[in-house]
Amino acid sequence: MKSYIKAIIIFNENDEKRLVPLKQGVNIITGESKTGKSALVEIIDYCLCSTRCTIPKGKITDFSYLYVLVMGIGDNTYIIARYNWDNGGKMYFSKEEKDFNYKVLSLGYFSEKPTLPYKDAQYEIECALGLFVTNMATDADQQGKKASLRNMVSYLFQHQNLMASKFALFYRFSDYYKRKDIIDQFPVFAGMISQEYYSDLIQLNTLKAQLKQKYKKQKANEKSTAYIKENLSPLLTDYFALLEKDFDDKIPAQKMLKMASNLPEFDDTQLFGESKIAERYSVLNEELEELRNEEREILLKIKNIDNASKTGNEFTEMLMDLKQQTTVAEIEATEYICPLCGHDCQEIAENDSQLIEATEWLDNELKITEKYTADFSEDVRKLKDEHSKIDAKIKEVWKQIKMVEQKFISSKALVSKREKVNYAKARIALYAEMSDSGIFETVDEDIAELKEKIQQLEEKIQGFDVDTKKAKAQAFLSENMNRLSLSLDFEDEYRPINLNFGLLDETFDIYQYQNNREKIHLYEMGSGANWVSCHIALFLSFLRYFAKQDNSPMPLFMFFDQPSQVYFPQGDSKDDEITQADLMAVNKMYKTIFDEINSIGEDTGILPQIIIVDHVDGKNLECKEEFEGYIRCNWRNKTGLI
Repeated sequence: MKSYIKAIIIFNENDEKRLVPLKQGVNIITGESKTGKSALVEIIDYCLCSTRCTIPKGKITDFSYLYVLVMGIGDNTYIIARYNWDNGGKMYFSKEEKDFNYKVLSLGYFSEKPTLPYKDAQYEIECALGLFVTNMATDADQQGKKASLRNMVSYLFQHQNLMASKFALFYRFSDYYKRKDIIDQFPVFAGMISQEYYSDLIQLNTLKAQLKQKYKKQKANEKSTAYIKENLSPLLTDYFALLEKDFDDKIPAQKMLKMASNLPEFDDTQLFGESKIAERYSVLNEELEELRNEEREILLKIKNIDNASKTGNEFTEMLMDLKQQTTVAEIEATEYICPLCGHDCQEIAENDSQLIEATEWLDNELKITEKYTADFSEDVRKLKDEHSKIDAKIKEVWKQIKMVEQKFISSKALVSKREKVNYAKARIALYAEMSDSGIFETVDEDIAELKEKIQQLEEKIQGFDVDTKKAKAQAFLSENMNRLSLSLDFEDEYRPINLNFGLLDETFDIYQYQNNREKIHLYEMGSGANWVSCHIALFLSFLRYFAKQDNSPMPLFMFFDQPSQVYFPQGDSKDDEITQADLMAVNKMYKTIFDEINSIGEDTGILPQIIIVDHVDGKNLECKEEFEGYIRCNWRNKTGLI
């Protein structure tokens, strides 16, 4: 959005005022030291709702009662005012027509306006700029930060102590948390994303959490299904066997529960035999025998592993004992001569050879046995775990067998068929009542619906394509810096210039790639000329970038404080002390700034604003006529802000 500062005004309590008029494009305030030039950036910062007042104490704070910033934003003029810190720091915010005559402003204008706490005024300014991202959280349970005007100013101000620093690029980056917020909020300031993006992220993460819960429910249902089928199926099988009917134990648990509440009734008029219940009894006994066979096999495996482990350990101990008994000193001689007759003793050499071979065999055998006598405790544990499960099944099947046997085959209490059927029915009803407690509420449809919503949101969020946009922004900034560097003062050892800005990796550092691809950071470069040139190239590139973004809420002004200081440290050097090289460097610097601001205006249709305060008056520069055309105040010969 087109936005710039029209004027800075200071009122004292007697309604006297000091006015600094400004325009779109280049604005230069030049003058001698101690005339209040550098205080202007602090006044702007104060009126943009800073939490403290950094305006230098002295003449300015003694005079000031109310500071006023007149801003053009879009098609309106906004009056932003703030009382001196000693008078409470309350603020005013009002909206006027585009052609409002700010030169007639007086304290009387504010007499009927309501004062605002600075936080409320900040909100009004943010709304005027179109900064509406109020919650940057990605989770509904988080209290997210809002994109803030106070983080915008780090992209707008280059204070005197920053302008030629090799250790810092951005205002307020010394505070870790501020630095993180300023970097995190860049996509918002660049117009890449809006509140909709974060709201969609919150909704997406909420849906993912709900999906996770549904999956847990589904998994719990699966466990409950297995449990119910394991326990209800035998009861239903018994019941249907008493009725001389077959029961399909492969049906779903939900259907079993439904069947348990709607069992077929016993009909006295029909003749019921005992064949099905006898068959049921036989099947259970066969199942029990199979389980016991499995149990025997597992127990045998455990026994065999124990025996093998014991035998292997005993064999290894025997070999180790043998090795200790046969350990001899290292054989050094290859030939033996009898001390009595002087002849070779071939037999001793052969014995040595056999001993060496035996020792090597023993070592190899120990390595082999070490492999096969490893700890088998994990294998035994797995087998015992499997045995425990089979044992539980054996007990359950045995319980079912005894139940069929005692209640339905040889029961003395349940004599008639009806009594047996009613007993089986009662057991089913009791179990079904305990089991059917809503745990089988289906979640499959919910899961499918949630997955569809998540996919739609993910596609929508991917449509913002933030990473690609940031990569393009980084490439744009680097390319523009390198273009500007051609007309700025860089030492020859760094040419050809290949500056890069770490936006995508969120370091927000400048570094130079040399021919061998060595990365040289700003703090590793020598000479103040390189440092100030990097600052100018980067922040002019930021200004161009923001001007090109249709949805960017960033104010399109920038403040450079004393850019020529590395060449003219004192500011008032005599002509014979100013070298031609320094004059040429400063001329190139200013000419680059002028040309870039005007070029941005031509390319985007929006002429951005740059405010430069400097000791230089431009008279010794080649571009002096253009320089003088941009001067808004010239504070010399005992003139100044106050």
